[in-house]
Amino acid sequence: MLPNPGLLSWVVLILCPKWRHLTPIALFGPIINAITYTAVVSYTFTHPDPDSNADIKSLEGIVELFRNNDAVFAGWLHYCVFDPLVGLGEVLDSRKTGVPHLFVVPCLVLTMLLGPMGFLLYLCIRALTVYVKDDSFSVQ
Repeated sequence: MLPNPGLLSWVVLILCPKWRHLTPIALFGPIINAITYTAVVSYTFTHPDPDSNADIKSLEGIVELFRNNDAVFAGWLHYCVFDPLVGLGEVLDSRKTGVPHLFVVPCLVLTMLLGPMGFLLYLCIRALTVYVKDDSFSVQ
């Protein structure tokens, strides 16, 4: 089995944050995963499980939906599309705001593993960096 193409995104985001080809290479994995996601979701909707009471209006319906392996695969692909895009946003924003990449790397790893927690960590580090860089901040 081939590795997920989204892994390429994480490698370049962590190791090559200033590379001029960062954005197109980091987008490659999410694009491939988005195409695959579209195919899987299309198949799942056109071949529904007749015994399923799945719907997206309630937590119980979502739990029922994820009893289907195709739906679980689609859910995983959903993460494989959006998490690297959040990571790309963190890297591009860190360039603009001057957050040192060494501080961004743990955020990227956490975003890869636990999405929103990594994003929240990045926002905290970003806020601290902006505060420290502000002219009114001084350490005595």
